Amino acid sequence: MDLSAQNSVDRALVDGVGGLEFLAQAPPGVGRLVRIPFYLEDASGGFDALFGQAIPIPPFSVSATHPVIAVRMISLPLLFPGVGPIAVMRTPVVSWAILRVVGFETFLELTPWIDNAPTEVSFANLSLGGGPTLFTHETFAPSRIYDGRADSLPGLRDYPILQAPNRVSVDVQAFGFNNSPMTTFSCNLVCEVLEDDVYGIHIPGPYARPGALARDKPSVR
Repeated sequence: MDLSAQNSVDRALVDGVGGLEFLAQAPPGVGRLVRIPFYLEDASGGFDALFGQAIPIPPFSVSATHPVIAVRMISLPLLFPGVGPIAVMRTPVVSWAILRVVGFETFLELTPWIDNAPTEVSFANLSLGGGPTLFTHETFAPSRIYDGRADSLPGLRDYPILQAPNRVSVDVQAFGFNNSPMTTFSCNLVCEVLEDDVYGIHIPGPYARPGALARDKPSVR
């Protein structure tokens, strides 16, 4: 054993050099950036496939209590990718508060596989009460845009008020190769609590206050 090296380590520990450091992000504040999970409510959509039929397996299973979905692709020609049916996910009715929608996030766990790429998932048509989409894209976009592990949330076209009985829905579609590995995913609506029936009125973040959301009349170009 090198005693000189051990002596250097001992001195570093005594002097506080090379010690452990812990870093944790503070919560955003009371009622700020709360998450409302989406649940699969409608999986009866038709099939839309490219070069064959794409079937999620196990089938999309409707559930009002479990927010995590597993999906994979089968019944496709081996060398060609395809898309599965469009399913609809919705938030539950939030009866205890008035919320402002400020973001959308997804979490995907892709299963590594040697022979084939894992199944991907795309999202479209984020809407409140059947209104126009809050996404900036009219068609499907990859889930990575809204990855919940990113440093910041992507913006939306508007930050509307969410109040019972209204709910927010989003369309989801799987994409992959025949017998591609299974993918599990979930998604959340990010909101600010404006008024809570139990805890009262909160001060929302600056991005959710009325002054920050004021709009001018659209100009004619």
